Amino acid sequence: MNHKILQESADDFILQEDLDRISESDIPLEELKGKTVLVTGATGLIGSLLVKALQCYNRRKETGIKILALVRNQEKAEKLFGDLLKREDLKLVIGDITMPVAVKDKIDYIIHCASITTSKIMISRPVDVIRTSLNGTENLLELAKEKKVRSMVYVSSMEMYGVLNLQDDQMVTEEMTGYLNPLALRSNYPESKRMCENMCVAYGNAV
Repeated sequence: MNHKILQESADDFILQEDLDRISESDIPLEELKGKTVLVTGATGLIGSLLVKALQCYNRRKETGIKILALVRNQEKAEKLFGDLLKREDLKLVIGDITMPVAVKDKIDYIIHCASITTSKIMISRPVDVIRTSLNGTENLLELAKEKKVRSMVYVSSMEMYGVLNLQDDQMVTEEMTGYLNPLALRSNYPESKRMCENMCVAYGNAV
């Protein structure tokens, strides 16, 4: 399989430079060699860049990672990834995480990036934000159980930590949590992120 001609971001040399740098970094991506990775929210900012980073690593290191990109809108995905979909290492999976997710392929890892992140929607459709977070994450965790995946990564949000009183040079750690007002409408996003993190912990301890 020859990926030398088809770069992941040929029209954006700055992004391509970053992708190449990631492939040469000390991130232990070699652990994914020959494995299948399902990426949700693959047309979003984080998800799409993650897909391209894995493809770049494949091209440069010949690691044979198979990437399943879970998307709702096939047309948007085809426009975003273009000729990258002609490569053997990327396959679109059309589906909505708010419904049970059906994937025929074997899955070794899941990286769950799908989420509503638009502040306007958080105000106009707060229930949808909560349902997407909770139902979507539960559906992915059930899929992880079904497929007996090695691991699932849940992409959360800095907002989950709430209001923190930090010193100027203090780093935020996983254990830190600040104040969130549960009666504030806009809290639907960070509060649901907190619940999803706990749901992952619960599933991890139940299986």
